[in-house]
Amino acid sequence: MKRKALMITGLCALAVALAQASLRPASAHATHGALPVTTIKVETHGSIFKMSAKTAPRGVVIFKVTNTNHYTRHDFSIKGRTTPVLSYGQSATLRVHFLRPGRYPYKCTLPHHAGWGQKGVFTIT
Repeated sequence: MKRKALMITGLCALAVALAQASLRPASAHATHGALPVTTIKVETHGSIFKMSAKTAPRGVVIFKVTNTNHYTRHDFSIKGRTTPVLSYGQSATLRVHFLRPGRYPYKCTLPHHAGWGQKGVFTIT
């Protein structure tokens, strides 16, 4: 009898633990798995962007953008995300999630800058 009561108590504790676990919300990492994080340095040089790499694996890419152009202000835009307009010496960071491989265009959104060559394509593998 004592053994049966102990077994029922153990089963009840297990049922409560399982019920609590099922009520916890799933995190983004649990849904998509652990996503790798890649940091890319982006600098303005005249009318072009100089990037530390133009490809990254699927996951999170952190773009660290610095305006190194003495004469012009710039921003950086990719996948619907855009930095603030940066004056010489200023920096900004964009954290962008890329869940699918592909080619993603980037550019400076200020008038005429993309037309002068401040644009390109970033590839997710």
